[in-house]
Amino acid sequence: METTIRKPIIFALLIVSVLSVALLAVAYAWAQGPDSNPTPADQGLLGSDSNPVGQPEAIIPPEYQPSANAPQDVSTRPVYFAPQDENTSTIVLFLYNTTSLTQTVPLRTYQLNGSLTISTTVSVPPNDLLRIDADSVSTVSASWSNYMLVNFTTFSAYARMDLPDGVKVDGYVAWDTTGVYDPLTALQTLPLRFSSDPLTVFLPVNVNNSP
Repeated sequence: METTIRKPIIFALLIVSVLSVALLAVAYAWAQGPDSNPTPADQGLLGSDSNPVGQPEAIIPPEYQPSANAPQDVSTRPVYFAPQDENTSTIVLFLYNTTSLTQTVPLRTYQLNGSLTISTTVSVPPNDLLRIDADSVSTVSASWSNYMLVNFTTFSAYARMDLPDGVKVDGYVAWDTTGVYDPLTALQTLPLRFSSDPLTVFLPVNVNNSP
């Protein structure tokens, strides 16, 4: 009699256990959501947002997704100088790019009253040197073959360049009475002075008082 009573009780407990396990499995699957097992096409999207183990909760369009190859913001620093471009002289600029990327340098000149005279951009190749001249260049020197002509004119009282990190500048003024510059024969007259303060490009430098 006792054995007969135990069998229904054991059977009932077994059913309850099976139902409990089934309910737990259903609750877990419900919590994971219908997309908890991504298809192979979804594998490339795993972990791209707040759901690192399942399909993303929000799909970002490809054009707005971050990329390691995306261009980075490059900080620039302004540099000022006073061009010397007269009928008897020309100005020569040297832009050095010490980086492995092509750098773009904005170049603007202004009249004494602040009016804009020239506004252009200069591309400096990676790990290379670009020469800029206010006059046409004619020379047998092969290193001047890729120079850039920028006619500053007498109206350019001062100029500004925004140099990206890794780009350096130098320059000088040279005699040129013909309007065609030959760096192998023309004489240099004075170096250009560059400053981060536009007000100082017209002030003389007293080397005796330099620290």
